[in-house]
Amino acid sequence: MRGSRVTLKTGALPSPRIDQMAASHPFVQQIDVVFPSSAGPDQSFSSLETTYLKGQFTLSELYEHASHLPTQSVPFKALPVGCNADDTWCIDPRGVLTLCVSKVLYQRLGLVGKKLPFKGCPEQCVICIPLKRETESVAVRERQKTALNIWDSIRAENGLGKWEVAYVGASGPPASDSHTVIKVKAHIRHDADVYIPVLDLTESAEESLEDRQERMGDLFEWAGMACLGAQRLKANDRVDPYVAVYEAPSPSCIGSITHLRWRGLMDTSFVLSVISTAISTVSTSQPTSSSISIIMHSDVLTPVSYIPLPSSTSVSEGSDREAPLRVPSREAEDTSCLILSCASERPLWAMAESIGTWDARWG
Repeated sequence: MRGSRVTLKTGALPSPRIDQMAASHPFVQQIDVVFPSSAGPDQSFSSLETTYLKGQFTLSELYEHASHLPTQSVPFKALPVGCNADDTWCIDPRGVLTLCVSKVLYQRLGLVGKKLPFKGCPEQCVICIPLKRETESVAVRERQKTALNIWDSIRAENGLGKWEVAYVGASGPPASDSHTVIKVKAHIRHDADVYIPVLDLTESAEESLEDRQERMGDLFEWAGMACLGAQRLKANDRVDPYVAVYEAPSPSCIGSITHLRWRGLMDTSFVLSVISTAISTVSTSQPTSSSISIIMHSDVLTPVSYIPLPSSTSVSEGSDREAPLRVPSREAEDTSCLILSCASERPLWAMAESIGTWDARWG
């Protein structure tokens, strides 16, 4: 896989696009937040934490468990840990089990799916299995169970045994001998004496599209470097210009920043709480006094990375929409960088999204 594609969107708060950001990305595996250090936001963000569960199951056990969950229960989602990208799966909050398998395994399972359409990609097929019992006939469900049992048997024959599964939203299947609770807490870092851009996300009629894109690109680059703790942002940086050249966005000031990172499988409500905390912080701050950057990384090994939601409906009403096809790969990319600023009378936002070539989200 080569290259990536980037889109840039801007707007003002409140925004349906930002409100639905958490629900649209069901398998966020890492969130970075960076902002100028301040006691209020430091305390608000550092208190946010969540958990997920790990256990060992066959795919048949997960299918049976997820199929019998109450409709009104907390959305269940699960994915394998350390899986092979050639043959993988996930259960997303829509209540859909999605398989992405090699041609050989696809032929053995005997279910109808779609071949990945990307030029030069591995020969894989995607099979979508709705888990709500009322959506499929008894005969179809029996074929699905048979196919999953075949995959479980193949794994057993190859000495792989049960899947190690990370999941949230409900307790594990009764067949689980044990499960482990994994805490997801913020790792916090403070960096002093760094260049901090004075953010201005407002659009100017005097600024050309090319100049605006370059200016916004500089802000997103700064946010990424701040999350990495890059030495180049230090006010006392004296790197050899023949080795590396970097200039912070202008205008900038020198100050301290706080960086927080959460890593692990996160439920949608937790991701939403991080975004909501950021929105609340910039919305209640005085103009020119607050800016927050959020970078979200989705798991690149899942066959489902994005669920489109209509802007005119609630999250629950749009949750049955079809997910775009993509190739699970360690070289894939699915990153969103959101910058929030209160540099005007109304809080503004700018978001850059980057995905890999083998992803049908944008065609």
